[in-house]
Amino acid sequence: MPVAFVCVGYQSDLARFLVEYDLAEEDVRGLITTRTPPGPGGAPGPREYLVHASLLRPHGEFPCAGDAGALSFCRQIADEMATLFGITHQEAVARINRHWSRPGPGGREPRVWIVGLDIAYHETPDFWAHTIYYGHDSHWWVSGPAPAPLPPP
Repeated sequence: MPVAFVCVGYQSDLARFLVEYDLAEEDVRGLITTRTPPGPGGAPGPREYLVHASLLRPHGEFPCAGDAGALSFCRQIADEMATLFGITHQEAVARINRHWSRPGPGGREPRVWIVGLDIAYHETPDFWAHTIYYGHDSHWWVSGPAPAPLPPP
């Protein structure tokens, strides 16, 4: 099985991650790597930093939330779901956890980690609330009657 590294973003995001986790770079040698994705016109883009998944720990009620920013983001999604769809906060949390985590031997575990500059942040909490409530392929954004929601977890 390949070693799992998770992108936290740029150097400033790595620094924020290390502070939040109370780690020093010398404590995590070999557990941080970098990549340089292509930038505009094929030139090298900015260096991105990745941390080994073994460094990550869930935050709050969301196994997928790998830092305080992700915890806040997931809570915003849960609040949106409760407000928009009239469900309890507990059900909203369960729906988010079903979407971004999976059953594991000790409870739910992340299927994806949301940490640093995660791609999840490219969409709004409102977008995720709808997508998680109705399902990825529901086309909830198309005008007309609302699609049927996914069953509660």
